[in-house]
Amino acid sequence: YGFDFVTIGDAGNRGYDRDDLRNNITGLGSIDYEYRIAKTEVTTAQYVEFRNGLIDAGLGAQLNIVPLYSGAGFNFDTGRWISFPGLENLPVAGIGWRDAALFVNWLHNDKRPEPASFQSGAYDIGTFGTDAEGEFLDQTTRSPGARYWIPSHDEWLKAAHWDPNKDGPGEGGWWLYSDGSDTQPEPGLPGEGETSAGVDISDPEAFDIPLMSYPDTQSPWGLLDLSGGAPEWTEGWSSSSVEPRNDRRIWQGNAAGTGTWNPANPFAFSDDVAWDFGADRPDLSFRPISFRVASAIPSPGAGTVAVGLLALWGTHRRRIHR
Repeated sequence: YGFDFVTIGDAGNRGYDRDDLRNNITGLGSIDYEYRIAKTEVTTAQYVEFRNGLIDAGLGAQLNIVPLYSGAGFNFDTGRWISFPGLENLPVAGIGWRDAALFVNWLHNDKRPEPASFQSGAYDIGTFGTDAEGEFLDQTTRSPGARYWIPSHDEWLKAAHWDPNKDGPGEGGWWLYSDGSDTQPEPGLPGEGETSAGVDISDPEAFDIPLMSYPDTQSPWGLLDLSGGAPEWTEGWSSSSVEPRNDRRIWQGNAAGTGTWNPANPFAFSDDVAWDFGADRPDLSFRPISFRVASAIPSPGAGTVAVGLLALWGTHRRRIHR
């Protein structure tokens, strides 16, 4: 589907054990299985294909749900979403968590142009709602057998901050920042800085910086744009109440732009530090939040079986021609 997936291994890594100034994540990020996660956030071109998939399934253009920032628009003459020339690789910011859930359901169901492709697979949209007190009932974690999903908070943390060789070969450890270091990435335009997060330009200009514009700023696993681009949804829940309740989904990372970077206060314009995160309602898309896709490791036997069948088919055909 055009995703450049990175395999996150080192199963059984220890949980986060570094600075945790807000008491958010100590012990989190320990994963006992391998999984894959996309190298970048969802691009404008990928999002446009998804929105047109909704149209092909008879679910309409849904013009009331338009990303805050992207390189896309709706062509009223053709009734289709389009990527503007040269802007296909811009980050898409302003996607609600539920929209992201529909996206991964669609991938799980092989992008089939039918309503059922969007309704279940990774997440059952029949669970989307609230109770009488306003607590969200949305499915907390992906369904068993999901092929694609929104990464969990633990999965995101590991992919962004765990280094399996931090202290030497096979000696893993946690970095504070998502670029494999304990130092805040320096804001700057491509070729001048290490991230678009904190660059002192307007938000529209900041979101005109394509993904993969900072190829040397990456996690120990090789993920790009964990800093800059847009913050990213996870499966995690946070709570704005004293009594914990599911009223906000967790997002990690920091958006492009956001103001002047102050070296005297390196946390002022960064959520890139592991222990800092935000959260928002899953049914709204008013914040410049995006996501990257996680997926299961493909079965190693599937390709071997297919190749074997093709070889047998070719042998059979040769025998017939003789």
